[in-house]
Amino acid sequence: MINISKKMLASDCVFVQIFGALTKHWGLGLSILGLIVLIPLFRNNKEIVDAVLAFISRIFDFIPHNQWYRFFLISLLIWIGIYALNTLTTIFSLQKKETRITWCQIFILLAIGLWILGLLLIFNITDKTINTAAFGIAASLLAWIFQDAIRGVVAFIHLRMNNLLQIDDWIKVPKYGINGKIRRVTLTTVTVYNWDTTTSAIPTSILLSEHFVNLQKMVDGKTHGRIFSKLFVMDTGSFYELSRKDADRFRKDNRITSCLPLKDIHDEMTNAELYRQYMFHWLMNNEHVSRVPYLTVSWQDHTENGLALQLTGLIKDSNAAAFEWQQSLIVEHVIQSVEWFGLRLYQAPSSFDTSSSTIYISKKPITK
Repeated sequence: MINISKKMLASDCVFVQIFGALTKHWGLGLSILGLIVLIPLFRNNKEIVDAVLAFISRIFDFIPHNQWYRFFLISLLIWIGIYALNTLTTIFSLQKKETRITWCQIFILLAIGLWILGLLLIFNITDKTINTAAFGIAASLLAWIFQDAIRGVVAFIHLRMNNLLQIDDWIKVPKYGINGKIRRVTLTTVTVYNWDTTTSAIPTSILLSEHFVNLQKMVDGKTHGRIFSKLFVMDTGSFYELSRKDADRFRKDNRITSCLPLKDIHDEMTNAELYRQYMFHWLMNNEHVSRVPYLTVSWQDHTENGLALQLTGLIKDSNAAAFEWQQSLIVEHVIQSVEWFGLRLYQAPSSFDTSSSTIYISKKPITK
């Protein structure tokens, strides 16, 4: 029975898959298979058909007089339906069939709604004689108990309607340290397979209430690149105005003129201004850095530590390893090139700087 169910679930036909999901559990499967086999045999035997119909009629005569039996029956049917839909959700997740996943979750929601409606009708809760206050308290209690599930349903509908989430999308949820690919999405839970081989299951509502990043379009190449932003604090004590001699020296430096036009190098400008222009042209000429939609090299607010130079743009290599490699090369070039312009990166004095200081404390006592 289990092998038959697996073959049906692997079919491309939706109806066959539904039947496979219903027959996945051996007890339920045998019952359904028994009905399919017996119905053709009984069809031409009037006595057996009459006996079966009489038996069913007695069951239905009994059901209306027992509310709890009717409640158990509808609960069982709803459970079977949800079980089958959850099985189909797993299969459709593996097949990456987003539309069918969404419909499965909608039918689960409808099944729960039918169960609640059946509960109201079976126990006649809609009767006007029922205490309205008691009904309101019960409804409020249920809403409080299932508040996470309700938020999850709202989040699921929002994410699906706006096409913000799909199977195999790479997402990041910084607050919860989640970084990986989506494996399953349901009304209440999103399952993510992280890059460190761990698995995270988070409520769907978190993706609506908390900040998350979907990087899939970037991975698929539907972007100008992956953003980088680096801040370098310069020691303003190394800033100075260029003399004509300094300008001539920079014009003769092939490392600088290979990126920066000679006309942009002149006296009366500062070495900090020259370096900012150099870094902009160097990034513009870097084949791994995108020129669109923006590429900026700008000075930020002055602080007690110095003046910060910020480099912001997009690296075309969106692959994680390639991106980090190119970003590291940019940082290393900044560290290497600042000395060409007589600039210094700021760093707070360390114990090494203190021990290397040329100021020594005299061993002799101070005499007046």
